[in-house]
Amino acid sequence: MNADGLAYEPFEGSRGRLWMMRIGAAEAPAVLFVPALFEEMNRTRALVAAAMRALAGRGFGCWLTDLAGTGESKTALEEASWRDWRHDVSAAARLVSEKSGGAPLLASLRGGGLIDDAAAAIGRWRLSPVDGASLVRDMERAGFGGGEWAGYPASADVRGFLADARPYAQAPLRIVRLASDPGEADLKIEGPALWRRSEPGSSAELAEAMAADIAAWHATCAGS
Repeated sequence: MNADGLAYEPFEGSRGRLWMMRIGAAEAPAVLFVPALFEEMNRTRALVAAAMRALAGRGFGCWLTDLAGTGESKTALEEASWRDWRHDVSAAARLVSEKSGGAPLLASLRGGGLIDDAAAAIGRWRLSPVDGASLVRDMERAGFGGGEWAGYPASADVRGFLADARPYAQAPLRIVRLASDPGEADLKIEGPALWRRSEPGSSAELAEAMAADIAAWHATCAGS
């Protein structure tokens, strides 16, 4: 771990070794971030890292998992299945539980909320959750119909499951959306829809709002 509290932890995913980025102490109360999917993952990574740093400053250990076919995975994205991704989130949660001494809170962004249901957790926090059909429409507008979305190939298995996927409402669950989002939510917060932008970016205001609400929700779930 470096001076900023940044470390990388390996774990066994569905198709071999994967990695998690950790900010904060491994033994601290844990928050496991489940990333958005495809290009939205890259567009929001800096935001997630900023929220993780803000939470680490509040005494949390924050983890961000890779999925098969992403990050440092040696599996090609077109070989990864929907089952692989759900398994990877569950395997990551198990390692976090072992390291921290307790089940984590899952914090999922966008499509990450479609694959977080099988993992053991004290609760779930989701930012702007979306159903799979909505993501498919976005992909088709960006050329997904030809087999790739913005240069990201996906297997027929992932495409098939994604089309019908919906976030599973598994309690305790808290839904947070941007103030500009008309969807139902437990809380609306100010900030830009970074997943809609053409380039990766971050927002200090949004990261701080996320961290504050995640910390409060963790306390609620841990005390229930």
